[in-house]
Amino acid sequence: MKTVFIIVLVSFMTNDLFAISSSWEETGDVSVADTTISDNLSQAESKWSLETSLTAPVARIYMIKAGYRISGNSELGFGIGFQNWRNENVDPAGKSNAWSLILSYRNYFWRNFAFEVEIWPAYNHFESFVDGRTYKGFELWIEYRAGYRFDLTSNLLLHVMPGLGHPAWALHDWPRLEEKSGRESPFDIVVFVPQVLIGWKF
Repeated sequence: MKTVFIIVLVSFMTNDLFAISSSWEETGDVSVADTTISDNLSQAESKWSLETSLTAPVARIYMIKAGYRISGNSELGFGIGFQNWRNENVDPAGKSNAWSLILSYRNYFWRNFAFEVEIWPAYNHFESFVDGRTYKGFELWIEYRAGYRFDLTSNLLLHVMPGLGHPAWALHDWPRLEEKSGRESPFDIVVFVPQVLIGWKF
């Protein structure tokens, strides 16, 4: 089986080399079409990317995430984040100090338009300004986003992906959230996230 595969591979390579050689003999130079094809191939082979948020630092949230293209239109992401947001006059009143993992799935459903789901499992030291206590424990945040990718260069990317986020689970209920939300769960709150990401494809 390996022998058959090698023969087929060598056959394809020989045909490609012969075609390139013939083209060189006819034109004496590489055509514009050949260069375009080469560029498209190099872009198609770029499966990895690295990105960070331009808007999250406004809320004192910092992240970096690597992406890997698993198919022509699907991408998995994984990274780390740090939440250091602080609320003085808005509930939950307090200061977050949380290291997070970041896991995501992004699907380009049409051209550069994409939908993404991202989860942030974290361990938080939340210092409450209501009762002065520090609540330590695990929590889970989920975001749903949709937007468009702008290819600034062949490698530099800009993702404009606003979305909605909400706490899915937390070990502790922070003070005043229950009466503030008026829902069954004090963490049943939805937040608009104006996410803008900048990335580099390699």
